[in-house]
This record gives sequence, C-alpha cells and structure tokens, in this order.
Amino acid sequence: MVSTEQEIEEQFAQLQQKVGARHTEVLKHSDGDQFAVEYARLVNVTSKLVEFEKTIPERLAEPDRRRSERIVTWSWRGQAAVGAVLIALVFLLDRSTWWLVLLVPHFGGTVAGCFQKVDAEQHRDRRFGAIGLHVVALLMALISLSVISRWFIIAAAVGWMLVAGSSMDSTGADPKGARR
Repeated sequence: MVSTEQEIEEQFAQLQQKVGARHTEVLKHSDGDQFAVEYARLVNVTSKLVEFEKTIPERLAEPDRRRSERIVTWSWRGQAAVGAVLIALVFLLDRSTWWLVLLVPHFGGTVAGCFQKVDAEQHRDRRFGAIGLHVVALLMALISLSVISRWFIIAAAVGWMLVAGSSMDSTGADPKGARR
C-alpha cells in the first residue's frame, strides 16, 4: 500500500510541476499568439491534473480490492466444491434424497457466486459475504450430515439472505455480473 501511495504522490507532484511550469510560461507572454499557445498548454496540463485527481480514491483502493477479489473468488469456488461433495455424500452415505432439495440450491448459489464482480466501491461488502458464506456452508454440512438439528435450516436460510444481500449491487436489484 505504501508503494501505491508513493507512486500516486509522485505522479501528482509531476503533474503539479508541469502545471507550474506552464503557468510560468503563460506569465512570460502577456498577450499575442504565444500567449494563446502557452495558455492552451496550461489548460491541457491542468485538465490532466484534474482527471488524475478524480482517479486517486480508486487507485488507493486497488490493492484492497484485489485482495478482496482473491478472497471472494476462492471462497465461493471452495464452497461450491464443498456443495458438490455434500451432494455426492447424499448418495455415498445412502441418505434420503430429500436432502437434495436443500443442497442443490446451495450448490447452485455458490456456483453463481463464483462469477460476481468485485468492484472498488463494494469490495468490502463482497469480502464480508464471502466470509459469511463459510459459516452458511458449515451449517449446511452439519445439517445435511445430521450432526446438528434440522431446525438450523432456518439459521442457514437467514445466513444465505445476509450473504446474498452483501453480494447485491448498490441498488439491491441484481447480483453483480462477470468478474473483472
């Protein structure tokens, strides 16, 4: 993170120096054609500085976003694999196939979550959802293997609602599309 901040500060300082140099050139030429040329250069460099300034928050958040993207991607992929194993265990352990009513949607949800976009604005929400997914998947495993009571299905459903809520976009209308 320090290197990112230093890089941004260096680029910002370079642009400020360019604006200062152009401003000095404009002041040397009070009027005439050379003034218009230098003024146009000043405006050009200043607009580059303003555009760079607008991107600073996103540039500062990029390392955390990348970390969140890795956490989210591997959490959802891992839990999709756990869901597939739980479905296979229904058949291997000769459990009731009614468990598939619970496990297939869980597996489908985790597979769908593998493809969500982790953007700079909501990467922390996505990370929270991915970590919460581990709790939900643990509940699903314990319930389907009859380690804990079936009443915990309610807790798993509430957990899925929280995970889905953190995986929704800012309007809450649709899950995010394909990853970057």
